[in-house]
Amino acid sequence: MKNLEIIILAAGKGTRMKSSKPKILHELGGKQIIDYIIDISKKLKPKRIHLVLNSQIKAKFNKYKNINIIIQKKQNGTGDAIKNALKCLNPNSIALTLYGDVPFINHKTIMNVSKIKDNLINVLCFNKEEKNNYGKVILGPDGYISEIVEQKELKKNENYYLCNSGVFAIRAKLLRSLLPKLRKNNKKKEFYLTDIFKLAHKLGAVVNPILTYEEEVMGINDKKDLAMAHKIKQNKLRSKHLTAGVTMVDPDTVYFSEDTKIGKDVVIHPFVIIGKNVKIGNRTEIFSFTHIEDCKIGNEVNIGPYARIRPGTKIRSNVGVGNFVEIKNTIVGKKSKLNHLSYVGDSKLGQNVNIGAGTITCNYDGSKKNKTNIEDNAFIGSNSSLVAPVTIGKKAYIGSGSTITKNVTANSLAVERALQKEIKNWVSKKREK
Repeated sequence: MKNLEIIILAAGKGTRMKSSKPKILHELGGKQIIDYIIDISKKLKPKRIHLVLNSQIKAKFNKYKNINIIIQKKQNGTGDAIKNALKCLNPNSIALTLYGDVPFINHKTIMNVSKIKDNLINVLCFNKEEKNNYGKVILGPDGYISEIVEQKELKKNENYYLCNSGVFAIRAKLLRSLLPKLRKNNKKKEFYLTDIFKLAHKLGAVVNPILTYEEEVMGINDKKDLAMAHKIKQNKLRSKHLTAGVTMVDPDTVYFSEDTKIGKDVVIHPFVIIGKNVKIGNRTEIFSFTHIEDCKIGNEVNIGPYARIRPGTKIRSNVGVGNFVEIKNTIVGKKSKLNHLSYVGDSKLGQNVNIGAGTITCNYDGSKKNKTNIEDNAFIGSNSSLVAPVTIGKKAYIGSGSTITKNVTANSLAVERALQKEIKNWVSKKREK
């Protein structure tokens, strides 16, 4: 929208989160809370996005391009936050106010709120009968908003069910005329942004309520809210993938990230966690208690149970990764097998490689990570240690229990073991002592 400017209020310190991490930088479905609202804002294609922050977290937003960062030096209420943004607005634009801790608001809703005429203000509202701390929307006889009163300012016997979400759209010119009239004559001694609606109503402006449901505009203020938001988000993601054809044996126990991509005919068993940046191919099956993050998995792969696939891993098609196997920063070629009790890190496995039980790649020497290269059709016997950097040639065999420190040529057998010794009657002699 060419004449739309969006103001995202995110200057609150989030002290109720009881965390050293700023509230809006906590993650939800593998994505920062603030990024949900920035991304949905960008979909509207506004002329400009203004992000109001406090000075303590400004440095964390240097990576955000094409966003105007505004610093609210003192937290004197939402009215003061908007005042800081006012000087940046084009007087002829429509100003849409959003909040950085409200991740579930959708594109269609804010699009509807943004559609206003000259003498119109759109305010997003919702109904809630239970006792709450939201500002209350008071309607006039004509059905339009006459004022919005913060919950703390209401008298004990006053009760209203229509609540203010905080999201609204207004002509920048009208907003510019109303903000200087705000006063701190309230219990918190702050500039309440909601006071502009009563002022606008007195001037003859139409303050129009637009209804939505509470979940869409819920704010995240503490860890309880964050936990509730996680449940909501995971249910949305589960529904998305189920609708797309993913089979989940017990959906309530499977966790996804916002950016998870899954192919056709995939089966996911209970208690699987999928972290950020994961792509899963077709006809793959993931068994219980498996943790996957930042990796790419091919077609017809079996993973788990109790497997861990760590960042930087690429698993090609028809691979088997079994129980208690950990893979990190490794390419696993087609038809290779790592069936149990192994660690493979910083490695490249060719096609049809067999990794025996208890095998590990010793990739860290105390100062740097080193690479292990296992070529096509190699066979690594059980309980072997491959000390990187090392290359195992094509069709080479490593005898079980070997510690390999040198390259092994193709078609060769490498065995590294001490000679087995047997001392007869040793146990009896020991007991005699």
